[in-house]
Amino acid sequence: MSEARKILLVEDNLHNRRIFAGVLKHYGFEVHEAENGQQAVDRIAEGETFDLILMDLSLPVVDGWEATRRIKAMPSAAEVPIIALTAHAMAGDADRALEAGCDHYLSKPISPKKVVAEVQRVLGLEQTD
Repeated sequence: MSEARKILLVEDNLHNRRIFAGVLKHYGFEVHEAENGQQAVDRIAEGETFDLILMDLSLPVVDGWEATRRIKAMPSAAEVPIIALTAHAMAGDADRALEAGCDHYLSKPISPKKVVAEVQRVLGLEQTD
């Protein structure tokens, strides 16, 4: 990649954040982190821009469902792809995530490499092993 793509990783679990951020950075992505949905909404409202958002749906303060709705309502972020990264794997949860504004859906547990592959696919980048 000539210029690192910026990803906002919204995840309240520190262990998951470290793992996903570490592997994404290894593959050349610039990773920014938020611990809850409100932090994500605030960062975008304050003018930060991202190429993609990885959004956990079970978050404190403002959950990922609501954070996604708020982010997609902002003209500056309406077209930013949001991948739901969540343990919500019940029937209908993927549809619910898409209705909230998520563009893609990955259910946990998920390997970090699969997350990287999905990020690369969504951003139209060459897949790496």
